[in-house]
Amino acid sequence: MLRRFCCALLVFTACCGFHRSVVQDVSGDQDLSYFKLLSVRGMRDGDHLSVQTAISDSSSTLSVNMRFAIGSPTKLESGTWTWTHPETTHIDGGQIGERSVTFLGGQDGPPSIGGSFDLLTPEGIAHYRLNLPVTEVKRF
Repeated sequence: MLRRFCCALLVFTACCGFHRSVVQDVSGDQDLSYFKLLSVRGMRDGDHLSVQTAISDSSSTLSVNMRFAIGSPTKLESGTWTWTHPETTHIDGGQIGERSVTFLGGQDGPPSIGGSFDLLTPEGIAHYRLNLPVTEVKRF
């Protein structure tokens, strides 16, 4: 009986999945769970993939620009981010640090990219974390 219960519990939790916010405040001071992924657009050029991502809560927008070197493994080559708030016109973010990258395909169709990235302050300190689900990159 206990064995059946444990198996059922395992199946139930596996099917529910774990939900992470697309963007998180690393310090935990802000709840950013209401931000949603609006778009992932870009273009593949040989062994490089340029991507622009927009994340919003409908009143402010986080814009992330990344360039990946496609290979085994695919790596983030460079990236910058900015945040536009209604009360301030523009907040310059900084660089982006890679935590993990997932790259799929692009041979027979559009590529897909995902991963976890630290959005750094100009001083190089992680301020936000971007949890990008593997998403098809729509062409510019």
